[in-house]
Amino acid sequence: MAMALRWPLGRSRGATAKPALPLTLAQVASLGLLLALAQVPQAPHVPLWVACIGLALVGVRLVLEWRAHRRGRSFPHLPAFVLALAAVAIAFLIRKTYGYFVGRDPCVAFLFALVGIKFLEVRTMRDGTLLVCLAIFLLVTPFFYSQSLATALFALPAIVAVGAALDALAHRDASANFATMRASWRRTLVMLAQGLPIAAALFVLFPRLASPLWGLPADRAAATGLSDTMSPGSISELSLSDAIAFRVDFDGAVPPPRLRYWRGPVLSTFDGREWRALPPQAGGRLLQGDAPTSRYTVTLEANDHPWLFALDFPATLPDIDAAGMRGRGGALAGYSREQQFILRSPLTQPIRYTLESLLVDAYPVASPREVAMNRRTPRGNPRTADFVRGMRGKYPDDRRFISAVLQWFHAEPFFYTLSPPLLDEPEPVDEFLFDTRRGFCEHYASAFVVMLRDAGIAARVVTGYQGGEINPRGGYMIVRQSDAHAWAEAVIDGRWQRFDPTAAVAPSRIDRGLYGSVPASDPVPLFAREDGGWLKGLQLAVDAINHQWRRHVVEFNRDRQRALWREWKIDAFAPWQMVVVVTMGVVAWAIVVLLAFALRRKRRERAIVLWEAACRRLARAGLPRLPYEGPLAFAERAARRWPQFAIALRAIGESFTALRYGTAASRERERNALLATLERAIDALPRASRLRAMSQG
Repeated sequence: MAMALRWPLGRSRGATAKPALPLTLAQVASLGLLLALAQVPQAPHVPLWVACIGLALVGVRLVLEWRAHRRGRSFPHLPAFVLALAAVAIAFLIRKTYGYFVGRDPCVAFLFALVGIKFLEVRTMRDGTLLVCLAIFLLVTPFFYSQSLATALFALPAIVAVGAALDALAHRDASANFATMRASWRRTLVMLAQGLPIAAALFVLFPRLASPLWGLPADRAAATGLSDTMSPGSISELSLSDAIAFRVDFDGAVPPPRLRYWRGPVLSTFDGREWRALPPQAGGRLLQGDAPTSRYTVTLEANDHPWLFALDFPATLPDIDAAGMRGRGGALAGYSREQQFILRSPLTQPIRYTLESLLVDAYPVASPREVAMNRRTPRGNPRTADFVRGMRGKYPDDRRFISAVLQWFHAEPFFYTLSPPLLDEPEPVDEFLFDTRRGFCEHYASAFVVMLRDAGIAARVVTGYQGGEINPRGGYMIVRQSDAHAWAEAVIDGRWQRFDPTAAVAPSRIDRGLYGSVPASDPVPLFAREDGGWLKGLQLAVDAINHQWRRHVVEFNRDRQRALWREWKIDAFAPWQMVVVVTMGVVAWAIVVLLAFALRRKRRERAIVLWEAACRRLARAGLPRLPYEGPLAFAERAARRWPQFAIALRAIGESFTALRYGTAASRERERNALLATLERAIDALPRASRLRAMSQG
């Protein structure tokens, strides 16, 4: 028994292990091309030094392999412990770069470098197959960061390279060259084209689950867009970015610009310089009424914040559609009294939701405590307090007082600008209202709310986005970070009423957006300009394509599938009928592909057809080919029988042998030349009856 245990299971005592065949130059080149094509789409998402190391390792192996091949030597592989130490060192540097290692981003970066290290030690077919698997994993990683059409297009060459690498590993040929690599790519493209109709049919017709089986991994990310705090200059800095915050598809008419207030965080506490939001309080009530409504679908980009944006004021819960959190309100932690939808977790991937809003500018106060909390007068800014006391004496009515303050903003020389002076004094509101008088929306909203609170009126700051641009190439609205805005709410007659002091200073900001309201010298982002030129037109066209790709492909869920079935009248069929139709369609397409393959194979086996025709002619002439006789031996025997046709007979044998058993058959040009020689040589032979007569004579 002790002796038996020494032998591996499943192998007889006399058996010997089959030696592993080393990879050829063509196989190594195919693997290197696959890795490079899989690394390039992911390179922008990893640190620069990781991208350089990963790509450099692949390039070094290819160069050294080529030099070794030219010198007739094998590739000098590094010791395994050296590669292991390199992997550990890179892992340590990645940990130091990110500050953590267990997460999406550092693990993707480590995989990026790991495939390059693995490529240095690839020797056998088994190593090559394992490397293909690692490349497939790396190929998926760009979709962790973006599911745009561009990401899919950049992945296509690597997908084809996977098939070409597997084809190269399956067809071992020491004399293979770039022509055979091209043949592998061609075969892979043909197979992908053959399977594409079946994949498309299954994508449209195969029943989809109500929720996905998996979601994109989340990781630590820097928050983008609006936050739950606001200080002088915070929104003006955000407005320098033309990045897209979200996109909106309206079911009906698009609301006019003056009604496009996309509600975000509500800020109630003020320390004299910075506004902050209170913890959201559950218990908000959706508005109901006879006011005009708007139904729309928002595609919100990831921002690492837990709130959704909606037009003032929501009338329905959002119907959320995103990976891992689909359903009507299923991803919501609640609806706050500040009229804001709060998610259960920060948003780390795009989300799509549909809801309906009432296009009004006021809603009821939730509780007396809410009013008292937003009536607290902030400390400091004595000049503002003195000015308000004087104006309050003239306008004791709240509504008339607010109108007077807005009129004062409009009449006084205030300027709306993206480049306001810094407010360095300890009383920033006083400095802004009576000294600089140059500011952005956060300056006006903050000063306006401070003035109202000094007058005993409950007020607070609301941040969000105002406006939006209709993309003429897609018919949807784009809301950019440059549309970030701050306005105010005040309690009038028991209702929170919206007031926008920026509209009193720069009415064009509401009607025309940022570009039409700030001085020409201000640094407005390119894509926020009306005269962005051909670059903006190109950006809008690309964005429209990506938006349709996301809607109809990435977010093709069960509801969209059922809607498509209803549009195509497919839902009228029973499930078993659909299964039968799909199966018949797949079988029919498979038959078409097999017939085409058979016809192609018949054309490719032209040499066998010609050789068999020549053998039949010689057999009818009295010289049949013996079962054990090869082409060259049979041609030589025929040449001795008919010496006057010896050249043609030997050409037939040599051409067929080269086509059937030689390496030239893999090269299209040489194959065609040999086929032409074989056909001419057969045509040079007389008919069987004449050959028989010549043999008898």
